[in-house]
Amino acid sequence: MISRPLTTSRGENTSAAWGVVNFLTRLLNTHRPDYLVWVHDSGSSFRKDTFPEYKATREKLSADLQEDFDRGMERIAALLAAFRVQVSAVPGYEADDVIGTLALQAVARKVNAVIVSGDKDFQQLVRPGIWLLNPGRGGPASVEEHWVSTENATERLGVPPDRVTDYLALVGDSSDNVPGVKGIGDKGAVELVNAYGGIEDILAHASEIRKKRPREALLAQGAAARLSKALVTLKTDVPVSLDLDALRVKEPDMRALRALLVELEFHTLARQIDAPADVPISAPGAPAAPGATDGTRAAPRHTRQETITTTTALARVIAAARSAGRVAVAVHTAPRTDAPYPLDPLRSTIVGIALGLESGERCYLPLTHRAWQPSQTSLGLDGGDAAPRKARAKTGEPESLAAKALGSGASDVVNLPPLDSQEMQPLLQLFGDPTVKKTAANGKFDMLALRSVGVDFAGLDFDTTIASYLLDPGRRAHALEVLSLEFLQEKIADLEELCGKGKSLIPFDQVPVEAAADYACARMDVAVRLRAIFEPQLDEMAARKLLDDVEIPLVPVLADMEWTGISIDVEGFAELKRRFEGERQRLEATIHEAAGREFNINSPIQLREILFDKLQLPVLKKTTSGPSTDASVLQQLAEMGHELPTLLMEFREVTKLENTYIDTLPGLLNPRDGRLHTTYNQTVAATGRLSSNDPNLQNIPIRRELGRAIRRLFIARPGWKLLSADYSQIELRLLAHLSADPSFVDAFKAGGDIHRQTAALIFDVAPDAVTADMRGRAKTINFATIYGQGPHALALQLKITHAEARVFIDRYFERFAGVRKYLDACVEFARERGYVQTLFGRRRYIPEVRDRNFNIRAFGERTAANSPIQGSAADLIKIAMIRVAKVLQRERLSAAMLLQVHDELVFEAPSAETERLRALVKREMEGAATLSVPLLVDVGVGPNWLESK
Repeated sequence: MISRPLTTSRGENTSAAWGVVNFLTRLLNTHRPDYLVWVHDSGSSFRKDTFPEYKATREKLSADLQEDFDRGMERIAALLAAFRVQVSAVPGYEADDVIGTLALQAVARKVNAVIVSGDKDFQQLVRPGIWLLNPGRGGPASVEEHWVSTENATERLGVPPDRVTDYLALVGDSSDNVPGVKGIGDKGAVELVNAYGGIEDILAHASEIRKKRPREALLAQGAAARLSKALVTLKTDVPVSLDLDALRVKEPDMRALRALLVELEFHTLARQIDAPADVPISAPGAPAAPGATDGTRAAPRHTRQETITTTTALARVIAAARSAGRVAVAVHTAPRTDAPYPLDPLRSTIVGIALGLESGERCYLPLTHRAWQPSQTSLGLDGGDAAPRKARAKTGEPESLAAKALGSGASDVVNLPPLDSQEMQPLLQLFGDPTVKKTAANGKFDMLALRSVGVDFAGLDFDTTIASYLLDPGRRAHALEVLSLEFLQEKIADLEELCGKGKSLIPFDQVPVEAAADYACARMDVAVRLRAIFEPQLDEMAARKLLDDVEIPLVPVLADMEWTGISIDVEGFAELKRRFEGERQRLEATIHEAAGREFNINSPIQLREILFDKLQLPVLKKTTSGPSTDASVLQQLAEMGHELPTLLMEFREVTKLENTYIDTLPGLLNPRDGRLHTTYNQTVAATGRLSSNDPNLQNIPIRRELGRAIRRLFIARPGWKLLSADYSQIELRLLAHLSADPSFVDAFKAGGDIHRQTAALIFDVAPDAVTADMRGRAKTINFATIYGQGPHALALQLKITHAEARVFIDRYFERFAGVRKYLDACVEFARERGYVQTLFGRRRYIPEVRDRNFNIRAFGERTAANSPIQGSAADLIKIAMIRVAKVLQRERLSAAMLLQVHDELVFEAPSAETERLRALVKREMEGAATLSVPLLVDVGVGPNWLESK
């Protein structure tokens, strides 16, 4: 909960809730108890009255962590109620005492009792009828559960259960501040208890003990020993009665439980819960989804499902789609063997296509399904109907839907002709007809998968995933199975549930047609029904224009970019690899010299020894495994003037660049065209910005020479040039426009260097008197303003004191009072309405601004201040991309848009077109919006990405 917190997209720490729900689920499913009671403390106990220092040494939580803890306890209480688990707490007593009392009452009624805990104090309760179960834990440091009974009760402490309190009285307990007898350790305590018995017997024979240290300790600390025994002895006469009827295990309240899991963003767990589909999900007191309506009742389920296996049946479906003027489409693929990424549509085989009609019919067209073929991915399968079940038995993995279908003898016959055959032309024409409007859940993927077999896809007018993102960009998951659970209260399978994983994986093209049809039609049905829910919400939030005019038109633009790809200099990468190896080796030698000896730089344990033991550098942050050596720690240590942390950061950067780009990119070239293809995501960044993955081409650094060397290897094809167009200081220009601060606006209108002009205003000097240091500080605070940084962050960046940073910020906002007023207004707007919006109407909901937790609330305020600026910049570049793409198509240029990196667009064009391209790109990008300050685009042309800047 502290060192590695699990948080929701809203910033809530859900670590405790996650632990409890997993623990309870595992306990109930594995051991199936008849009765269950959850016991917790209830304030102070009698032990505190007896010994005021009891538990006094426990580290107090900070205010923020205390708030996290309190929120976590509220969540746990709600989860226990949903599980219908009885909770017990008795004022004045600790949970241990209540548990001991209930356990003994159970034994008296001849009911076996199991105490589920890893606490050693409970060893004193073990006897016939009472067991301990240490539940263990999962994760990286996995610990198996462990049972303690009368047979093995002495193993852990070395004494029998009836002597545990005497043992604990001697050794004490540092976590509870039980004093014990100082000078007696574990081994000595075991020897004394086994030799003499209880504390009173040990004290009575203290003078006879031969060893000097324990003898003198006992003679001097008899009172401490007796006090310690009183503190560690569990009360078993607490005023509480064992009500077995009340504690009988019941079926959980599935609706309430699933609602909580969805709200906590435990989506995988939520999908495992069966709940009535006709009851809307909403946790008690939980805010509704942004713009939520009771749309589930207006979105009926499909009326008919059909597997289309003849061209006659297909013709009927096509006619129905054309008659309605709209159809929903989803393309299902299987990756080829040469695909480095399994979901790459450019290297996949189309296996089937799902269609959804206005009539409610959901259809599946199986195209390339083939008979089950055991392979290396399915070790132990020997064919036949029983093969998948054998795989499950060997691997222990859950049986997939495909394996169940195969086990039941499902058919895999496909009668439809190939997609590129003459008989399929009416279908292909339907896909390419822009007058027939298409609904999709991943339209860009469908476009690219179809294009890979020469089929056009036009007419996309709604994408369920993008709509979900517009409604709530802070949501972490927009996958159909998650949206179905939350908005339709229905579970649908994901690809892993259909095909399995690991050694039991059944490739999608070997999934029986019946299972594939059920899977595809269920997902198609959800996509269509979600459209009926999301459309009124988009209208209510005034977001439909953004969907229709920006996000949906952007889909084919991104598809074109991904299809085109970019060339890289493979030989140059090999040469650069040698250069990186040399730099890495040089850094290794320098680091070892600075450390005074050789060590494994990549070993956290050895690095801790060097930094904190040998060099005695200050420990700034701790983890469960020891002092942290993460990037933030190294940065702070470097800022303190230490050489080694600086070298380590350089080493890590070089290693990361080498592993991420140098070693990887040449192996990702598509054999179709020998070019590198990335994937752009519209639904990841909450700000509205695009992200790039498989591979990520947006994070190649340009400040370091080695990063620039990588960019130099992104090249134009022979006879062509790369053109880079970059918005100049777009976020600052948007801040000037949105804030309408006269000084800021005038500074941009005057042209020239905005950071120099800002420095002149802050330091009250003429622009030509601004020094490099002044300009650098002004630039830092200009951008710090956008990201809501406070004095602490600014002080670290400028290497000044906190007080100096505060003065600097105050002076900045004195000169630009309109900026301060605007940022404050954004926060207030968010508090009142729950969201902020961009210049183009994109909303971002920020419930964090109303949170009780200071850190979460502060995050919400920063987000409220900077989201309109960052989001407007994201919208602007998207609008520019659409404008440029339209002009390129209209003017029939050969030039193509290749990359989008934040505020930059990269194009490729024949040398003869570059000047024409330069002019039109600059014109369209600068004309993407009309602001109170001029938009400025810097354009460069060159043979590679670096030289085009």
